[in-house]
Amino acid sequence: MKIDENLSDVHYNLGNALYLNEQIDDAIIHYQRAISLNPKKPESFYNLGNALCVKQEYEQAVKNYQIALELDPHNAPAFYNLGNALYMLNKFDESVKYYNKALEINNDSPECHFNLASAYNDLQQYKFAIKHYRIAIDIQEKKDRDGGVEEGKHANVDAYVCLGNVYEAIHENANAVKMY
Repeated sequence: MKIDENLSDVHYNLGNALYLNEQIDDAIIHYQRAISLNPKKPESFYNLGNALCVKQEYEQAVKNYQIALELDPHNAPAFYNLGNALYMLNKFDESVKYYNKALEINNDSPECHFNLASAYNDLQQYKFAIKHYRIAIDIQEKKDRDGGVEEGKHANVDAYVCLGNVYEAIHENANAVKMY
């Protein structure tokens, strides 16, 4: 059977447009159609995984991210989103594995460091949680400085609060106060 990549791309692009228009059910249908026409396009599986996450269908999202990664093993966003889907399934050990794989490809993602820190926090591996919350803060502050964000106005407030919570959990209250 010959794959009609052009027709597959039509469904893929329509799925993207529907996703952006928050018509998630329809987007899913078109991503699935794109996949049936061209099962070798990792982006279709990746975007289907994203749409499934919006619907909180994390088990199915995991399967699609895994297929996307089989087709493109250097896709940092797919590793990151696979980590997110596993995190939402309370599979923190597995999420750590995939966040780390995403960081091997792109170590400059404050979001990935933040989510990795959160997974470590849930695993009560506080030393690693502190390390990655700090990295997330540092990366975001550098991006803020480079982008002209005013000193003292932090885009990554959540990282400070979460880091403070970790310090509280390990009874380092003076450090916790500094984060709040």
